[in-house]
Amino acid sequence: MPSTKKLLLFSHICNKKNITGAEKLLLFLALKLSAYYQCVIVVPKEGALSGLAAQSGIRTIVHHIPLLYGMCQPHEGLAEQAEGLSRDVSFVETSRLLSHESPDYVLVNTSVHVIPAMAAKALSIPVIWHITEVISNNEYAGDSVKIIDQYSDWIICISESAAAPIRESIAEKLSLLYPSWVWKEFNPDLWPQLREQQRLAWKVASTEKLIGYISSYLTAEKGSDHFIEAALEIAEKHEESRFVVIGAKNNDSFYGKLRRRVSESAYAERFIFIDYVANVESAFSAMDVVIIPSLKDEGFGLTAMEAMILGKPVVAYASGGLEEILSLTGNQSYLASTGNYYELSAKTSAILEQPGEIESIGNNNRIQIEACFGPKAYEANLQVILGQINSLPVGSTPALKRVPRSAASKVKAKKRRRARKTRRVSSASARRPSRAMRQREAGRNKRNNRGSRKLRRVRRVSQKSARKKKK
Repeated sequence: MPSTKKLLLFSHICNKKNITGAEKLLLFLALKLSAYYQCVIVVPKEGALSGLAAQSGIRTIVHHIPLLYGMCQPHEGLAEQAEGLSRDVSFVETSRLLSHESPDYVLVNTSVHVIPAMAAKALSIPVIWHITEVISNNEYAGDSVKIIDQYSDWIICISESAAAPIRESIAEKLSLLYPSWVWKEFNPDLWPQLREQQRLAWKVASTEKLIGYISSYLTAEKGSDHFIEAALEIAEKHEESRFVVIGAKNNDSFYGKLRRRVSESAYAERFIFIDYVANVESAFSAMDVVIIPSLKDEGFGLTAMEAMILGKPVVAYASGGLEEILSLTGNQSYLASTGNYYELSAKTSAILEQPGEIESIGNNNRIQIEACFGPKAYEANLQVILGQINSLPVGSTPALKRVPRSAASKVKAKKRRRARKTRRVSSASARRPSRAMRQREAGRNKRNNRGSRKLRRVRRVSQKSARKKKK
């Protein structure tokens, strides 16, 4: 499709197995945008995201780029640190990548992915900045917003929580695009069967109530320990309760504390720990209630959305986008104060104590989540954003020779040339015989010549003797 405009999407991470919410969101967006653009995803390394993209027919490029984590946790000196990236070797290499690919647009995922935005702006390529997280609201937050403003032509935020710090100063180029899903990725008719199979695999009886926690990694900021504490409170009150903790180990010490807290309790046999599930649909189908105790302000909260799609009650901390999702779907009463796991326990217990409450809440969640965030609502918002993107001026990407070279880049190139010269000299030296070898070879030749002369004399004497005998 030569007439189709090209869009490069830069992912800040590409985990090997446990795909994060930010990666899922980027892939979903790329799949949607591939109907309108020639999409290419740039990843720092091969992993789950690049594999899923390839399965969907989206080309990927592996190109490692340093991240600026101070963008989501702003600090003193952030502006100077960002400016310094323009003199980094990665800036030059990314500029060269852009010159080679010549995209019409660049989309960078998350606030920490600054270098692609800076490089694209330097080459007059329109930049769409996709903000999936909440920038910490501190005295330096304005510096982060200024950087986003300086190096973007349009900004897409996945929730009001993510948009709040930006909306105050640059609302004129800001769009809201809540995440969504496509129904072909789900199999509602199979949910009862998936539930039965998964519970059988986990050895959970049909009469037991399974409360679940799921995250890419078990970390403190995702509240894994708060889930354990809430679960132990629930276990004491409800004999029929079981618990499944899904997430990979991220820190040995923290993970060890989680396991010890459970093993030293009176309810250890009621807990299931799983590091990874390939099919989240089966996992959610097996659960009765989902708890999301995130201690950080979430940009959105895909776990809550996925649980509601499958008709599950969700109890969560009122953290950023989680509060937004539960409020918009009429689940305010199942929001707990961030950090108060006793509230999580109490609200979950209230659901377990009411006959039929799990099914009633779950069914309502399925209806409300589709009304607020379903495919139809997403497509309508996307069309508006496409109009805004297509109105951005698109120019030709400057030729490669115009890409600025930093001092660090020049030093690096000089070292490469010196290394190549050294290899050539070494190779030539290896091929050229040494003086001692040449002397030994000359000696052998001399001896061979001497032997040859002697042999010729012997032959002449023999021939002369033979002729005399004949006479």
